[in-house]
Amino acid sequence: MKKGMILYITQGKEDVPLQAAADLIRKARSLGVTAVCVAITEEDAVHGWWSLLTRGMQQVLFMTADYNAVLDRFESQGAPVRLCG
Repeated sequence: MKKGMILYITQGKEDVPLQAAADLIRKARSLGVTAVCVAITEEDAVHGWWSLLTRGMQQVLFMTADYNAVLDRFESQGAPVRLCG
């Protein structure tokens, strides 16, 4: 089964360096996720969901995270929620 994940950055989104976002995507893929979309707005999240479905994902997960610029890391805000599948 193909799984996709939407990572919604809720705080610190203006401080996220490009390399940190790439690391976050790699970590998400290590969880068995086929494709990852990073969202910083609600519109990005909706577009990511549509994009994952059109790419054949049978299961779509949604997770929120904050970026801490001082510690230079992401902190998850709870467990992933299944949107469909």
